[in-house]
Amino acid sequence: MKKIKLSSLEYPVVLRKVLNEIVISVPDLGFWKSVRLSEESDTRNSAKTSKIDSDFQISEDMLRGVLEGLKQTWIYVDEHLSEKKWIPEPSTFRQTIQKSEVKDFTLPEFTEALSKHMSISENTVRREIKRGTIQCYQTEGGHRRIPFQEVELYLNRRNTKNEVPV
Repeated sequence: MKKIKLSSLEYPVVLRKVLNEIVISVPDLGFWKSVRLSEESDTRNSAKTSKIDSDFQISEDMLRGVLEGLKQTWIYVDEHLSEKKWIPEPSTFRQTIQKSEVKDFTLPEFTEALSKHMSISENTVRREIKRGTIQCYQTEGGHRRIPFQEVELYLNRRNTKNEVPV
């Protein structure tokens, strides 16, 4: 079997802003590196910044840091590819970034979704949220939103809890 020489540029690289860092990752190889963004350089060089969105501006210093992190990532991936005997194929998918079609439930919607599988009231759901059995978050207006996946998770927890060991 012939080993195919792959380039580090063939693997997808993901850049994400997480808190005050840019995380550079190569998911196919399980590699990640974070580059800290300094807020001080952002305020000092405000004339040299470009606005990305309403909450985030990137200065030339930050951009240099991200580019250096990207360069180090590619160097690491090249070294990894030359040292390993088994190398995964690079991902070939092309995906556009878009918001999910599935929206989180309101409290009444969540109760309705559960009522298809069991008899439950909104007050019971509220108690389960308070206990931490059902995860939720609150909107700016104070309304509860329950992630779509919680229906399945809650039903699985209930089923495993009600199973009797033999």
